[in-house]
Amino acid sequence: MGGNNQRAESPICWKAVESMKQGFTERKMYMKTNLIIVEGLPGSGKSTTAAMIADELNKKGKKVICVDEGVGEHPADYADYDFPDFETERIKILEKWRSFMKKSDKDAVYVFNCIFLQNPMCETMMRFGMDETASQNYISEIAEIIKPLNPVIIYIDQPDVKKAIDRVIDERGNDWLNAVIDYHTTQGYGKEKNLSGYGGYIQCLEERKIRELRILRALDIDYYTVSQDMRAAEFSELFASVGWSCPTEEQMNLAIRNSTKSFIVRHKNRAVATVNWLGDYGMHWFMKEFIVSREFQGQMIGTFLYRFSENFMKSTLKENWKVCIDLRSSKGQEGFYRSLGFQIMSESETGSGMEKMIGEE
Repeated sequence: MGGNNQRAESPICWKAVESMKQGFTERKMYMKTNLIIVEGLPGSGKSTTAAMIADELNKKGKKVICVDEGVGEHPADYADYDFPDFETERIKILEKWRSFMKKSDKDAVYVFNCIFLQNPMCETMMRFGMDETASQNYISEIAEIIKPLNPVIIYIDQPDVKKAIDRVIDERGNDWLNAVIDYHTTQGYGKEKNLSGYGGYIQCLEERKIRELRILRALDIDYYTVSQDMRAAEFSELFASVGWSCPTEEQMNLAIRNSTKSFIVRHKNRAVATVNWLGDYGMHWFMKEFIVSREFQGQMIGTFLYRFSENFMKSTLKENWKVCIDLRSSKGQEGFYRSLGFQIMSESETGSGMEKMIGEE
């Protein structure tokens, strides 16, 4: 396939192959950090993702302390943000972070969500109407305090804010919706821009996401983003990173566009992993390409990306539904997939898997 650039000894380069080495030697993303913070807009799956990361780290024998947002005894945050003014809030929040740093268990990995970007942005931008520079300065102060823990930020980038919030409304109800509309449109940024109603709330979130990502890129902090906007050039670079020869750019663009779901992990601005799916949202999902750049293998990114995908699929299920996830493992990677709960389908039980390539030789 792909004409003359396909090496004779190469596997079919877009088959469902997991390019990571079997087994993991934990390094940068999980081993050398004592603090992971998951960020993103409402409905992006922050709490679910944080719990998933904590669970995977526990399986690897790590001591993990996972604390969800808004709990009364959060070691680094307050449940009630009813501060009279920003300066009072700033002093209290920074003191809370410093207290956490003094008391934190240096042998543990803390997994939080929302408290590095979302909460500061909701207060500085949405409540007090401060500009992006002021928000960044405040968040930079937090980043400097937590620097000794080598923090890693994981940002879940929702491609369609309105669609995500529509889904959240079904889960949280109209009382929640009315409260967040009021918070975002009657003060700060929303009031300054004369925004109102549900549409105004969505506009606030869209602008907040833009600012959060800009601030994240400007900070001296390690971060990953999980997005759904892979470009053909990135797809091609990931192919090359694991030694696969590539089809044409046109084919790659079509493959991305027509995949049911594609997730891409970027380390800062560099694509380091992707998984692409075909699914009917009713009975079956089939894994197509699953690639982790060789430089980033052994960091549990593959496990994270698969679990993130599975959580998305679970979120689409109706009560009492089950769906089947199918894949074709590369030789020697069966143990990795078994660790994710997959079973090998023996030929004697199910028959042989088959494929046929068509097109110009």
